[in-house]
Amino acid sequence: MVSDVLRWFELFKAFGRTPSPETYAAVFHPDGEVADSGMAAPTPAGQVREAIAHVLKLIPDLFIDMKRCRAKGNTVFVDAANSGTINGTKVAWDAVYRVHLKDGLVHRGRRFYDQATLFRALRPEIAWLPELPPSQGDDVQAYGDVVGNAPARLPFVAGARIETPDQKRTLAPEDLRRHLNGSRNGPRFEAIDWAGDDTLTFVEWRRGRLLGVDCLELEDGEISSMRRNFDTLGLLAEHDPSVTALRAALLSNAGRQG
Repeated sequence: MVSDVLRWFELFKAFGRTPSPETYAAVFHPDGEVADSGMAAPTPAGQVREAIAHVLKLIPDLFIDMKRCRAKGNTVFVDAANSGTINGTKVAWDAVYRVHLKDGLVHRGRRFYDQATLFRALRPEIAWLPELPPSQGDDVQAYGDVVGNAPARLPFVAGARIETPDQKRTLAPEDLRRHLNGSRNGPRFEAIDWAGDDTLTFVEWRRGRLLGVDCLELEDGEISSMRRNFDTLGLLAEHDPSVTALRAALLSNAGRQG
């Protein structure tokens, strides 16, 4: 399985360097599919050429730096830095790609990133979610305190920094108990998949209908920093439904789902 992961990761990196319908299709199993926030249904492997061609019309100079990956069995998480130009505006955004391999190719895949970051190049007035007020004494010592079914409790170091797409400021661990009302006034975050080692761990989670991945940087068994990857556009649409129409510029099979 390790050799399958490494071979596939080289194919994926080649796609990121030179995105095209051919290099994208090369990473998929014939029975594979890929999902994205806002899709009416996952895109089957037979339609991924059309799907990436649609993206390249919006971002013709797309470049994806596939920085690193971690695997557990046939599950692979990839940390990537994306960049390109939309409507004459340079944009850059982080993403995590999670795939389940079959015969060394993508059988089930999903992208985790914030679409609102891209679409602000088209509509700079797109709002942000409400600012999270500073913590008032919430005690969060470890990742397992705020994410159920986490692969390990994983304590935070003092001063750990947490980046999220919905907040302009950097969060602290004590902010996480109220982030997206995850454990007080709304559904709890629950881990559903993961892969990692003693330096980097990815945790895929669900909170109600919202899906995301936390990227945990580890030092001596503790979390030194963390980046949350999820789409805020569906959450923003609860206040301004018109923003979901922007998804048609990015997704060839855009639907109304969050």
